[in-house]
Amino acid sequence: MKNPPKPDETNQEILVSLSSKQHLGPLDEPVHAWLAGGFAVCYWTQRRMSGHVDIMWSHRIAIPPDMRVFEISGSGGETGTCPVVMDGGFRDVLGSFPPDWKKRAQELHRFDNIVLAVIDAVDLAESKVARFSARDREDIQALAQLGLVNVEVFSSRAEEALSRYAGALTFVRSNLAAATEIIEHAAREPLCAERMAPPRPW
Repeated sequence: MKNPPKPDETNQEILVSLSSKQHLGPLDEPVHAWLAGGFAVCYWTQRRMSGHVDIMWSHRIAIPPDMRVFEISGSGGETGTCPVVMDGGFRDVLGSFPPDWKKRAQELHRFDNIVLAVIDAVDLAESKVARFSARDREDIQALAQLGLVNVEVFSSRAEEALSRYAGALTFVRSNLAAATEIIEHAAREPLCAERMAPPRPW
């Protein structure tokens, strides 16, 4: 497993503020925050950034829709910064998330009453099958090239996810077949972390 990175001061201040009793009140259990999407890809591969932080919360959290989490410098010699905002409305019902993905998430940090975890790498790859955009395919390839996605485990969890779907599955199964091919090909051409390309623009 990767060693969790230390949060920067801005992120820590936000989470500590949210975790205070003034905001959360009395709780019988901690508030869990599961990190997915582009920032989860960044965590596992250090390959790219994202303009949104996709976080799923275990409790109802009042977050402004345009709340800035932090700012990142432009890439390729660009000046200035790009705001990164939190998507507090992120949900897993429309994606191809395996049913137990939250149980497998890796805990990163605890901030008083908030537990922050990142989605497992295999589940992250699986979550990108339903939409399967060009960026999603690149993310799946990057995860697989770093040896983070086992094709047998991926296929097993995919079938489990499909068993929970309602509606036509033709396009999802087509995407799954293509994703499996990407993973199998990437396994034959592994990529060490030191050889990863510089982060792409958001």
